[in-house]
Amino acid sequence: MGRLRNFFWRSSFFPRKLSFTREGKILVLVSLGLGFAAINTGNNLLYMVFGLSLALIIISGILSEANLRRLECLPLTSTRMAAGRTHRVVLSVVCGRRRFAAFSIEAWPLFDEPDLKVEPARFLELRPGETGVAACALTFPDRGEFKLRGMVLSTAFPFSFFVKSIVRPAEASVLVHPAVHPVAAEEITPTVGGDDEHRPAPGRGFEFFGVREFREGDNPRHVLHRKSASRLSPVVREFEELGSRSLGLVLVNAVDGGADLAGRVEAAVVRAASLAVHYIETGERVGLFTASGHVSPGTGPAQAERILDHLATIPVLLTDGAGLREASRRAMGPDDGTRLIRIRIPTDQIATTFHAPFTKRGGRQ
Repeated sequence: MGRLRNFFWRSSFFPRKLSFTREGKILVLVSLGLGFAAINTGNNLLYMVFGLSLALIIISGILSEANLRRLECLPLTSTRMAAGRTHRVVLSVVCGRRRFAAFSIEAWPLFDEPDLKVEPARFLELRPGETGVAACALTFPDRGEFKLRGMVLSTAFPFSFFVKSIVRPAEASVLVHPAVHPVAAEEITPTVGGDDEHRPAPGRGFEFFGVREFREGDNPRHVLHRKSASRLSPVVREFEELGSRSLGLVLVNAVDGGADLAGRVEAAVVRAASLAVHYIETGERVGLFTASGHVSPGTGPAQAERILDHLATIPVLLTDGAGLREASRRAMGPDDGTRLIRIRIPTDQIATTFHAPFTKRGGRQ
C-alpha cells in the first residue's frame, strides 16, 4: 500500500492527487448503499437521496478544483537542517486570481523520503492578488542530501469529504546534517590552552632548537661568534617552528559487514559531529580526516558547517580486512604534530568509540 501511495504521489500521470477523509469514506459507502437499495426496491425516495449524495460529491470536486486554480507556491530554497530535529520553513503562496478568494489551503514541500514528517503550512483565506506567508515543520529522520520533487498545494474545501492536491514542479535540495548531542565530560580529551604550539622542527619561532652552518639569506644577528671562531664556516642559531594548535578527528568510514550496520555507522558519524562542534565551540582549530576525503583544520561556525556538510553525505564503504586497512591508511591525519582523536565504526553490535592517546606524533597508538 505504501509503494502504491508513493507511486501515486510521484507520478505525473495523475495531475491531481485525491484522498478520502473519514467523512468522505462514510459518504461514499452510504451513497453506494443507497444506490443498491434504490435499484432493488425501486423506491423513488431512495433514488432522490442517492441523487443528492452524488450531487454533493460532484459539487465538492468542482469547488475544490476551482479553489486550487491559479495558486502558486514559491519554491523552497536550498537549506541545511539536522537529523531528528524539527525545523520550521517559511512558505509563500500567491493567489493569482482577480475575483474569488481561496479558502482552506495547505502547502508543503515533497521529498523522496517516505519517513519524512511534515506539518503543512496552513492558509485559512487568500484574497485575490494576495501573497500568504506561513511556516511548515519538517523532521528528517536521517542525514543525507534530499532532492525536492515539488511544492504541494492541497485543500479540503468545501465539505471536507475529500482532500485534493496538486504538485507544482520545483527544484531544490536540503542537506541534512547528522544529529549533534552534548559531549560528556569523560569523553573529552584534555587540551592545552593557547593559540600556538612549538613543533619539534626548525622554523621561525622564538625557542632555541639547535645550531647549523650559515646559509645565504640567514640573519647575521643569529650568528654564534664564539662557536664560529673554532670552525671554518660560521654557524647560526635555529629556532623551533611555531604552528597553530589544531585537533584532527579521524573517522574510518569503512566496515567489513556485521549486524546492525546502519546503527553502528550512524553512531560513529554522530559521535564525530558532536565532538567537532564541541571543540570548535571551545575555540579549538578542528579538522576532519576520513577515507573519503578530509576537511582542513579551521575555527569558527563556518568550519563547523563545513565538517557537518562533509559528514552529512559521507558514504559507508563495505570492504574486507585488506580494504579496511587501506581505508584506515587513507584516513590518517597529517604528520605535523596535530593532536588526533580516532573514531572507529565498531565491528560488533555495540557501537563504541575510543580516543587514541597522543604525545608527539608516534605516540598515537
